[in-house]
Amino acid sequence: MIESPRSFPQSARPSLAVATVPLVRSIVGKLQSSGRQRRVVGIQARLEWPGEPEFELNGSPVRVEICPSPLAVREAMLRHGDGYLVVLTDLDDADLGIGIRAHLVNEGRLVTLRPWDMLKQSFEARDIDPLLLDEGWAAGALARWEPAEGWPKAPGGTLTRDHALAHLASVVFGGSRDGYRYVTPPYPDALGLLRWSLDPVAVHRLASLPAEVREGLTGWLGAVTGVAGTWTLRAAAAGNGGDAVPLALVAGLLWRDKASATAEARGLVRARIGGGDLPADQAQTWARAAEALIAQLDRPDTLLERAESLLREFNAEKLLVTSALLPGSYGLRLRAFATAVRRCLPAPDSAALEQAEKAYATLAAHELAGFSERTRAAKMALRLIRWLTVPGEPPATLADALHEQVRSGAYVEWAFRGVRDSDDKVAAAYRELLAAVVARRNERDRGLAGHLAVAVAADSDPGTLVPIESALSALVRPLGRSLLVVLDGMSAGVLAELADSLTARRWTELIDSSLGHRRVLLPTLPTVTEACRTSLLTGALHTGGQHDEKTAFPQAVGDPQARLFHKDDLRAPDGHALSPAVKSAIEGPARVVGVVLNDIDDSLDKMDPAIEWTADRVQRLPALLEAARTAGRLLVLTSDHGHVVERGGTARSGTGSESGRWRPGKNPPGDGEILVKGRRVLLGGGHVVLPWREDIRYGHKRAGYHGGASGAEVAVPFAVFSAAPVDEIAGWRPAPAQEPIWWNSGVTVRRPVAAPPAATRSKAPEGQAELIGLEEVAAPAPVVRPGWERFLDDLLGSDAYAAQRARAGRAAPDDARVRAVLGALLANGGRLHETTLSAVAEIPAARLRNVLAAVRRVLSIDGYDPVSYDPDEVTVLLNAALLAEQFGIAGP
Repeated sequence: MIESPRSFPQSARPSLAVATVPLVRSIVGKLQSSGRQRRVVGIQARLEWPGEPEFELNGSPVRVEICPSPLAVREAMLRHGDGYLVVLTDLDDADLGIGIRAHLVNEGRLVTLRPWDMLKQSFEARDIDPLLLDEGWAAGALARWEPAEGWPKAPGGTLTRDHALAHLASVVFGGSRDGYRYVTPPYPDALGLLRWSLDPVAVHRLASLPAEVREGLTGWLGAVTGVAGTWTLRAAAAGNGGDAVPLALVAGLLWRDKASATAEARGLVRARIGGGDLPADQAQTWARAAEALIAQLDRPDTLLERAESLLREFNAEKLLVTSALLPGSYGLRLRAFATAVRRCLPAPDSAALEQAEKAYATLAAHELAGFSERTRAAKMALRLIRWLTVPGEPPATLADALHEQVRSGAYVEWAFRGVRDSDDKVAAAYRELLAAVVARRNERDRGLAGHLAVAVAADSDPGTLVPIESALSALVRPLGRSLLVVLDGMSAGVLAELADSLTARRWTELIDSSLGHRRVLLPTLPTVTEACRTSLLTGALHTGGQHDEKTAFPQAVGDPQARLFHKDDLRAPDGHALSPAVKSAIEGPARVVGVVLNDIDDSLDKMDPAIEWTADRVQRLPALLEAARTAGRLLVLTSDHGHVVERGGTARSGTGSESGRWRPGKNPPGDGEILVKGRRVLLGGGHVVLPWREDIRYGHKRAGYHGGASGAEVAVPFAVFSAAPVDEIAGWRPAPAQEPIWWNSGVTVRRPVAAPPAATRSKAPEGQAELIGLEEVAAPAPVVRPGWERFLDDLLGSDAYAAQRARAGRAAPDDARVRAVLGALLANGGRLHETTLSAVAEIPAARLRNVLAAVRRVLSIDGYDPVSYDPDEVTVLLNAALLAEQFGIAGP
């Protein structure tokens, strides 16, 4: 409720103006400067005084007395001592009598208050806008609610209607809350009124205003704040000011829907805002203002829940899913995505895949999407659907199978870990999706296991694979000054996730130029620490422990000063992020410093491994990264083996196994198992049975296991990173994005075409031929040059392009780079995620944005840029029509 000025007996002349504090101070101030001896001022005004009865002005006391009668005036004068006395009375000069008037300044007359003259004085204005003079109610209201410090000076000397009423509204509408002023002069806005509606005390102030003031002020506010402000005020006038924001949100949904079934609900909304018609365009404007306010609030939950409640109350709950803001809509959109996932199983067709992409886009467009882990899980599910869509021939060799695991299977593993949800219906759809992924992955693992058994038995040339015992001499030693971090148990999927985390820390991944993607090491078998890690760190096929590794490590890397640190060596004293010995070694002269981190392997025993493997989740890794960066060392990340996660697997007892994922070969392999023998089998007498299916374990249940023959266990990833920009180091160059195309971009459903039977069969150990399927070889198809290739020929050969290159000078990219970028975009409909563009165009991921900037400079004419970024800031767009027009060539 608006606080009234200090009230006295009602005046018989209510039309008189109120003597405001600034006005009285001004009158007394002029009296002080005049030097007159009389110090009593009589003012004809309403019997109200909004200020304190006594105050000090320029060092002199001033007392204000309310005097409804001549006797009261006389008594006030008798009480008057030092200082100044201000008498407020509603009497005329004749009523006072000559005796009293003799003591008054102003030639013995009362000072008469003229409202508009008072306002000119209060606003320090010379003139008043005629539009303000038309607002008859405004003069009294401005006088009554003038703040103690006075009104702000009128700009330009003319008191305009907007200036005066904006400041009046700022005071009358309740001031401010939480540091935010509801109505901010000189330009009140709809968001300020909506925020004001959230304060019940402030809204009640409006209802308590005199009708004339309320109607005049709200009429002006509605005009200057537009449609949204008008309907907010209408809701408040109808007694529903507190629901203004929820009503606006609901109105936006109801008037967007064309169905006649919502007509009744629209009528209920109109009743809450005072009746009358609410045009659809005005409803949308009001809703947009409410959404803008919601984005500014720290805790809008109550308002959003109230909007959902109103939808249910109005029997329009079906419109909830159309909202990109209400929390209930997010859940409905997620369920719609789950339904689309189900339609894609067991293998999606074009229509089902398109629906899944659209359903995810709808989910991601919700305002809550960026704040929920469930959105990330949905994105991982979509990635798995895309992977199920991508056809693939069975790998022809063990090297092909292991490279496929590092390039694609790693990302399947990463996505698989992240697909989960708390909603039963969504979780059920995800469970079906994961089952389809497992079925396809089992076929890949079955084939890989077969190739592994053949290659190990034959002890054949590993081809492009580097045996794990040769990694230090063949890969690490040539790199020179480096920090080797061995993450025990790190699979290719975990490395993919860590690499993404390192990129965010400004590390650039390097790839072997001869291979074109991440390296993978050929492990010893079974893939357990005592065999694989010891062989890696000693440089020989060997089983052992930490002592063996430390002793042989310097010779294995060809550097007598090389140091290797294990778990206990890494313990740092209080106050240190890294052991001083480790830090000293990294800063020292050794060409290679090795560190073994056990976090991942330990997690298989101690925690749920279905976590995000970022650099921060690995103890001591951030400190090691910083030390390597400071010392100018390359970072080499590798492992001794991977792992599989326990997901409701089956225990096989009576095998004589002491490990979770391998057993002695005395009993023949069963379903899901394979027999492996050869010199690379370092345990079990060189003759072991390994499970290639991930759901088989030997012994008690743990969070995860290793030692088997699945791709996640036997593909040992190897990656190199540089903290400084480099062009090439020992045959390693900056890597394009390593994510497969389906990771960030949509794919097209392609079914493999039946080819003439031309099969070859790899030689398999006895009893295991069924593990290796026939490899069909299709007849080569005639090469058809796509139309966009000719388009690029015309572009790069045009005079306009030559002129643009000349203008760019040395900053111009080479033609091959321009062709690669444009060709990738043209071949994919002019739209690609930047990581996909990096991979397809083979541009180093760390340099992609610089390359794009150079390409855009050459292709941009007169400020029109045919290559741009989508508002999501990660999708690159090509306007081929604009490109053709600017360079005067035919379109693609």
